[in-house]
Amino acid sequence: MTDAPTAPKKIDRLKKRAMQLREKIGRYLLLPDLAGEPGRDLREQVRIDGKATPGYMLMCGISAGIATLGLLQGSVAVVIGAMLVSPLMAPIVALGFGFSSIDGKNIKDAARVVMIGALIGIFVAILVTWLSPIRNATSEIIARTQPTLLDLLVALLSGVAGGYAVVKRMGATAIGVAIATALMPPLATIGYGIGVWQPAFAGGALLLFLTNLAAIAFSIAVVARLSGAARPIAKVEKSPFYLIAGLAAFLALGTPLGLTLLRLSQEAGLRSTAQSVLTSQLNVREKNIVQMDASWPLNGGPTLDAVVIAPSFRGDGQANVLKALTEKLGEAPELTLQQIVAADIGAQTSAMIDAAMERTSLGIAKDVPPFDDIRAALGIPVTSMWINRAERVVNIVPIAAPGWSLADYKDAETLAGQNADNWKAVIIPPARQKLRINLNSGAKENAEKQDQKTANGISPTLAIWAIKRWGLRNITIPPYDPGDAAENAASSPHADFMAALKKSGIGVHIDNAIDVEPQNNGVNSDIFDIGIYSIPPAGRAKEKARAAP
Repeated sequence: MTDAPTAPKKIDRLKKRAMQLREKIGRYLLLPDLAGEPGRDLREQVRIDGKATPGYMLMCGISAGIATLGLLQGSVAVVIGAMLVSPLMAPIVALGFGFSSIDGKNIKDAARVVMIGALIGIFVAILVTWLSPIRNATSEIIARTQPTLLDLLVALLSGVAGGYAVVKRMGATAIGVAIATALMPPLATIGYGIGVWQPAFAGGALLLFLTNLAAIAFSIAVVARLSGAARPIAKVEKSPFYLIAGLAAFLALGTPLGLTLLRLSQEAGLRSTAQSVLTSQLNVREKNIVQMDASWPLNGGPTLDAVVIAPSFRGDGQANVLKALTEKLGEAPELTLQQIVAADIGAQTSAMIDAAMERTSLGIAKDVPPFDDIRAALGIPVTSMWINRAERVVNIVPIAAPGWSLADYKDAETLAGQNADNWKAVIIPPARQKLRINLNSGAKENAEKQDQKTANGISPTLAIWAIKRWGLRNITIPPYDPGDAAENAASSPHADFMAALKKSGIGVHIDNAIDVEPQNNGVNSDIFDIGIYSIPPAGRAKEKARAAP
């Protein structure tokens, strides 16, 4: 009967299995096996490269200066160009190697070098901000005031790439750019926030910097351990001072990373809840939620910006969504809900493209029209509203309100425009089959107030406004005398009206079948009807066939 394995034998067996597992994973990840002498040589090179030399400090300052100028200009190209001279990769690799072995001495030394570079970068950014005539917060600056899931993924992948380049002894310049991209712009943003005294900017950028630094360093540590390049833990000096220094550095980086992960988890839950609420309260599908930006900072409440494309506008949509979200989240979020009405597939596609164009690195663009104020100014319900951001136009389709004339809709457009901030309001009035024109009504004080159904007719100006709002290119108009030939119409009293139509890009089709207004047993040339609906396609084909020789 054999004795049970002793404790030392069990430990040796566990070590052997752990080493075999490391080697197996390393082979799968195409990592070299650097256990022993190769790893010792690499660690020594990493230690030498990670020192705080005068050249390191100079390049940190130059890189931070270029990055700050790029952020102030809002130029991505300049920011990336600044990374080509950034030396931050070397001390971060040393920090990662220290974490891989829980080596307090190396962690302390590497953290000191990183801190020196960070302080130089912040100081230079403050100085450049003070000297720069441009101090506006650009989108590039604001985008680096709060860590996002994408920022964290960039940092993790940059760390993996950096560690892989080091253990494979590849050219590390491009990898250094990727690492610096995740670190130097946040440092420059910290300096900018201090320079213009925006503590919120500086604090958010500091959290982003520490989160990215931790993610990169820990990723490098994993790669170093899997490749065997990490120093064996048994050979690490375990003095109390170095253990405390290593633990302090770990907490300094691990805490912001943990807080960021917690916040991202909250935002993911907010996004999932919001998606469910929007689809149920607005009766739309998930694909109709074309934009959604959820934010839930650790020291604040939830914020949700959403753009939804729906076949009809829900006047109580904002209130219902807010109530449902409050019940599910336990607190009321700050909600910005934009409903874009688009009934058919083509309109929905166009609205999705417009919504995507409105989005910036901050999420949904805040520059949107005050829809509630516009609707309140109209005084009648609307069937749809959409925007043309390129021309800053809000298009509005109101209902056919009883008793409203075209002049009333035109007045409503003016009122809506006065409540649209710096946007232009355009009302598309309900279509009419015919318009009765009074060529002399423009001289009357109340001409614009006359409805087209009255005997007096409306002014040519109001008629052209309606025709343009309907998007028509052609109208039908009678000749001066039903017996006249079409070619004589240019010399009729209608000539000025037709010239105004032509100037507005509206074509004229002369039709003898349209009646003019009879008055005094004759034909009154000043009052007549114009046709709005064009000839049906079948009729056009017949006319074309008759006109053919």
